[in-house]
Amino acid sequence: MRVAFQAAHEDKFSSMAKQMGRWVDQVLGPGFRSYSLDEGWTPAINVCESDSHYCIIADLAGMNAEEMNLRTQGGKLTISGHRPVAGISEQCRKMQMGHMEIDHGPFCRTIELPRDADADRIDATYRSGYLWIMIPKKT
Repeated sequence: MRVAFQAAHEDKFSSMAKQMGRWVDQVLGPGFRSYSLDEGWTPAINVCESDSHYCIIADLAGMNAEEMNLRTQGGKLTISGHRPVAGISEQCRKMQMGHMEIDHGPFCRTIELPRDADADRIDATYRSGYLWIMIPKKT
C-alpha cells in the first residue's frame, strides 16, 4: 500500500496565496504587488517511495547546505532556512527590478511523515540545487 505525504495546513494556505498573487500579476500586471520578506515562501518538493525508503527532494537552488535547517518533531519533518536574493551582483544593484519570480527570504515547509517512517535514521544531501532527504522505513 502506498502512503502519501500530507503537507501541513500552512503549506496549503501558502500555496493558495502564491496562486492568488500570480493571478493578480496576470490581471493587474507584474509589479502591482511588491514582494515582502516577511511573507516567506514555500519550496517545491517531490516525494518518491521504494520498498525500503521515502525520498523527499526539495528545490532549494542558490543556497549552501549550511543555510538550511532540517528537524523532526511529533511525526513531522520541517525544512527551513533563508535563501538570498538570486543574481545580485554589483552591476544588478544599479538596476531597477523589472520582474521577479525567484523566491527569496525565509522559508519553511512542514511535511507529515507516514507512520512507518524511521525519523531517527533520516539522511540528507544537498547537490545541484536540490535537498535530497532519504527516510528509511521501519523494519
